[in-house]
Amino acid sequence: MVESASAGEPASERAPGQHAVRGAALTAIWTLGSRLLGFVRDAMLAATFGMSPLLGAFTLAWVVPNLFRRLFGEGAVSAAVQPALARAEAEEGHEVAGQLYARFQGLLLVVLGGLLVVSEVLVWIWRSSLPVDAAYEDLRRVLLFSLLLLPYLLPICLCALAGAPQNLSGRFLLPALAPAMLNLVWIVALFLAPQMSDHLEEATVALAIAVVLGGCLQWAMQIPGVRASGWPLRPEFDWKDPRLRAAVKAFLPALLGLAAVQINVAIDQVLVRSLVGDEANTFTYLANRLLHLPLALIGIAAMTGAMPLFSRLAAARDTKGMQQALKRASESTLLLTAAAGGGLAVVSLPTVRFLFEHGQVTAEESPLIASTLCAYLWVLPVAALGGLLTRAHQSLGSYRLPAFAALAAVPVNLTLNIVLLPRYGVPAAGWATAISLAVQLSLLAAFLPRWSLRWPVAFRALPSLLAPGITATAVAWCWLRFVPTPWLFTDLAGSIGFAVLAALGVSWQCRRQDVRELWQALQRHKVRAKV
Repeated sequence: MVESASAGEPASERAPGQHAVRGAALTAIWTLGSRLLGFVRDAMLAATFGMSPLLGAFTLAWVVPNLFRRLFGEGAVSAAVQPALARAEAEEGHEVAGQLYARFQGLLLVVLGGLLVVSEVLVWIWRSSLPVDAAYEDLRRVLLFSLLLLPYLLPICLCALAGAPQNLSGRFLLPALAPAMLNLVWIVALFLAPQMSDHLEEATVALAIAVVLGGCLQWAMQIPGVRASGWPLRPEFDWKDPRLRAAVKAFLPALLGLAAVQINVAIDQVLVRSLVGDEANTFTYLANRLLHLPLALIGIAAMTGAMPLFSRLAAARDTKGMQQALKRASESTLLLTAAAGGGLAVVSLPTVRFLFEHGQVTAEESPLIASTLCAYLWVLPVAALGGLLTRAHQSLGSYRLPAFAALAAVPVNLTLNIVLLPRYGVPAAGWATAISLAVQLSLLAAFLPRWSLRWPVAFRALPSLLAPGITATAVAWCWLRFVPTPWLFTDLAGSIGFAVLAALGVSWQCRRQDVRELWQALQRHKVRAKV
């Protein structure tokens, strides 16, 4: 992230990684509230519908809209558009960059609108061709929910596009708060659902409609931020702009390059439901919801904060600065994901019991959700580091390699799922995804020398990077093992609280400079907070 220097602090005197640290810190802070609302939403969802085929049908129909939400909202738009906007602004000025943004918005609006119409027609024809028979009831439900949820694609993708110029201008608040709006709408809809307890299928239909409304509100709330950043709101339609063509040429590979996690999770949902049971994909859905808290707060926040900086450094052809920024972001990300993953593994069962063991979810189902979560936690470090390397390659203009690496991970995941799921059940999906993403990370790392870059995490740095996580995990385990309390909440609060304090203490001893930079970034935000 690049912004004007504060008084007495020229931008040139700051370490390049400080911009990414500040952007990541702000994104993580604003994302935390949204994710906590998401936990409330999912707890209400499970309590209302239970681990039932009805909820399984809804979550399966949600796979495609959610895939687009994560792809667009968590980086594809930024990876393709931010470098193009940064280059246009650096070479031709802000007005030309604004024109490019407006034309990309117009193109995306037309393409997505057409895609949505075609998809709706195809799904409607498919559903209409199925016999009204008990054997097809579940598939008919999935297709009905798909018809209702697919329109969410349009507003959420445009919402993500509106976040790109805001982030490039140093504004992270409204893009980070957009998920909170969706979660609030879900919560209101779920609050009303028990009043329709005798008609849960109708309640699920109402929930799907509420989700689309939430997407429209997410898009609308970006307008003040785009306007305040000085970027145009009105789309333009000029397909002949060479800058637009170059950005579009990069867009599909950028989309594929960032798709590994999301596509693999979608594959998990489908195969788990097919090979294990009609309700089994709900277990992977809830486990992934818990996984995405640390992934969003750490991995996606680091990627969001680093991408504008990578784009500026790439536009300036500053290889040394790129290596330093990549090193700082990768080391901080590995430290935090190791700590979060280890700690969450220890408290997985009490966390699941606290969040989901209400209403229709039984005590017998909680251990399977927890074990599925533990299997997926291996995804954390490889997904976060893979995302950073993907954005580094893309900011330098390399889109085909990240796309190839992401696509290479898909057959690995598919094969492992088919082999492991029938034997080991739902948790095997997490192992398959982690291994496939490790393949992607290896390919991305192997081609860093093409840009005169090195693998960003030195072997000698591993002890200091892993020590906070090992300490946090040990403290959380000791609290749950030796300091049990009569209340589940105090068990969780004590184990998490003392684990965080222990991790901070060890981080201060092992990585003092990183802690100081994070604190300084947050202090600067207090002085120069921007909407």
